[in-house]
Amino acid sequence: MYKRADSWYSDFWYNGRRYTKTWGAISKTVAKEKEQKFKTEVREGKHELRAKKILFENFAEKYLEAARVNKKPSTVKRNEVSIRMLESDFKGKLIDKIHPFMVEQYKRTRKERGAKPATINRDVTTLKNMLNRAVEWGFLRFNPIVKVKSLIEDNEVMWCLTRKEEENLLQECDKRPQREKYLKDLALFALNTGMRQAEIFNLKKSNVKLKDRYIEVTDTKTHNNRRTPINDTTCEILKKRLKEKGSEYIFRNEKGRKLTVLTNAFWKAVDEANLYKWKIDEKGEKERVRFRFHDLRHTFGSRLGMAAVDIKTIMEIMGHKTHKMAMRYQHPEASHKLNAVKILDEVPSKSTTRKVVNFKSQ
Repeated sequence: MYKRADSWYSDFWYNGRRYTKTWGAISKTVAKEKEQKFKTEVREGKHELRAKKILFENFAEKYLEAARVNKKPSTVKRNEVSIRMLESDFKGKLIDKIHPFMVEQYKRTRKERGAKPATINRDVTTLKNMLNRAVEWGFLRFNPIVKVKSLIEDNEVMWCLTRKEEENLLQECDKRPQREKYLKDLALFALNTGMRQAEIFNLKKSNVKLKDRYIEVTDTKTHNNRRTPINDTTCEILKKRLKEKGSEYIFRNEKGRKLTVLTNAFWKAVDEANLYKWKIDEKGEKERVRFRFHDLRHTFGSRLGMAAVDIKTIMEIMGHKTHKMAMRYQHPEASHKLNAVKILDEVPSKSTTRKVVNFKSQ
């Protein structure tokens, strides 16, 4: 309870909903009595909040306005893309009329049009987040689609580089033009730190603590700072790049500005190193999959997993929030699994080593 001018006000939350009431210019004692009665009625369900009527597209504007203040630009851009897709099915509809079956129809329609499960899931996640904000802001009493399930995502080809593939890629990166000579260092850095592309691009010299052998990663996807350890390979790269003048960033373009996108030189190196695979899509057709910069991070995580590093440590180094993400790196490549079972060749079976004793009748 608080007082503004001569009037008393009550403002409180109950079961995730906000309730406000103006009592007017009365004494504090009387206002407290009225507030206590009001809270009792709320608990008894006598003051159910009514949803505010607002169209999907109008609320989407409010949602994006808040997102631009509170979220990273890349996340906002992803939200904008999803909302454009969602408008095809939800534009012109009141948000309090959206229900689970409508979302299931949207998922089916998007899938029939060729959208991948991961893309559809991002759209649905955006819609869920929108309706969560609608509850917080008093436009809805509850989120009606909170129990809508995500599609199974099986479209990602996670690539762990072999040592030969790594050698080929680094050689090709080293052949790039002078203005892009940072490419080899960039690839090696990602392979030895597991940092995301945006985290590397945003890395400043002030974030590097060579003496204590760690990097302070501050601009993260999960918005949680973390410390990434520095091994010897990373240390040599950083020593060299810290000596370069003219920019506060570890990796920069020829003008001293931070990198914002991968240049075509990286993709040229990937093509020259023949880093692509084939997979069968949902229609049974072959689809060419090219190695991505993010697969350097996958390689880092997979190598830690194959070196028997525990999941908790992998999570902390790579900045994962859940065990599910880190568990992906507990499924090693085929050659590693083959070497694992070969250990059994060196261990004699009990059936071949059991001592046979002949008992003679006495």
